[in-house]
Amino acid sequence: MTDTWTLFDRLADSYDQVIPFFAEFAAQMLDVIDPSHGMRLLDVGSGRGAIAAAAAARGYTVTAVDAAPRMVSHLAAAHPGIDVRLMDIHHLDLPGNCYDLATGGFVIHLVTTPAQVLTELRRVLRPTATIALTTPGPCEDHGRWNAFNEIWTEFAPRAAARPFPDHLDVSTCLHEAGFVDVRTIDIAVHLPVSDPQTCWDFHMSHGFAARVEALNPTDAAEFRRRSLAELTRMHQSGGIVLDRGATIHLATNPAS
Repeated sequence: MTDTWTLFDRLADSYDQVIPFFAEFAAQMLDVIDPSHGMRLLDVGSGRGAIAAAAAARGYTVTAVDAAPRMVSHLAAAHPGIDVRLMDIHHLDLPGNCYDLATGGFVIHLVTTPAQVLTELRRVLRPTATIALTTPGPCEDHGRWNAFNEIWTEFAPRAAARPFPDHLDVSTCLHEAGFVDVRTIDIAVHLPVSDPQTCWDFHMSHGFAARVEALNPTDAAEFRRRSLAELTRMHQSGGIVLDRGATIHLATNPAS
């Protein structure tokens, strides 16, 4: 993976612990792909195991890999029945032609070379196996988050570096890697949040933290102040609901 793994390594203790955000998306993904009981599933960029743990609970044989040591440590400790490995997903130290399904939650758009990752995933998948990857996607929030998002739009030009890569055309990447039957499905979560500080803590427990860290200390403090003020307004105007969407990118490893 890119050096973004260092960010997620630092965030590992709180990642997906404040609000079960990624776990909610993982459950929906597994409902969509509905793999058969006992299938061998490889989950890449596993983090704290949102997909891996849910899949194991449904009876799948799971191998979970991540480049962040603390993520791997937490996942292995919490789920000893999962085969958890510290690994760069650009270079999977795994045998070829052995998995029935590969999943990756919110990771493919963060890697250095998506084409190489997809080539590796195709190598380890069996013929006719499925790949399912999520990226941020559309979500109807009825304008609830417009003001909050506009705050970042104002501060973004002051950031020292782009916190994440530009938009990735995952469907094209899958086609170019040799996958077939490429398709997408949009899913969404609408999670109530108890108070503004909890909502801010949630944001700072995952990739959003890169935005704040890309600002100088003065701007970061002002961004936090204004963001919390907007979250407080939302809380007082009927409550905070975390509206977020994801796109599941599905494809098949060809038979030959």
